[in-house]
Amino acid sequence: MLERFRVNRAGLRELLKSDGVRADLEARARRVATAARARGDGVLDRGEGGIVADSYTGRSRAGATVIGVPMDIEARDRVLGASIDAARGES
Repeated sequence: MLERFRVNRAGLRELLKSDGVRADLEARARRVATAARARGDGVLDRGEGGIVADSYTGRSRAGATVIGVPMDIEARDRVLGASIDAARGES
């Protein structure tokens, strides 16, 4: 028998903005930042090693970001791109 499924949009929005989701995303971003700092040794030798993780809660969801690698260095050495697996808890 088929049953109808309806998304509770208000409940989903509340979940996506919850402290637990934000904390999880921030922990993942911190792991990526830590891995990027390790990969950046020798690459970010011009005092540009200020890689930071931050989280936020927007209107519809929580989010997290990792910043601090200049775009030219990221394009050349993929410091952040190569560190993204750390978000899953992998090294």
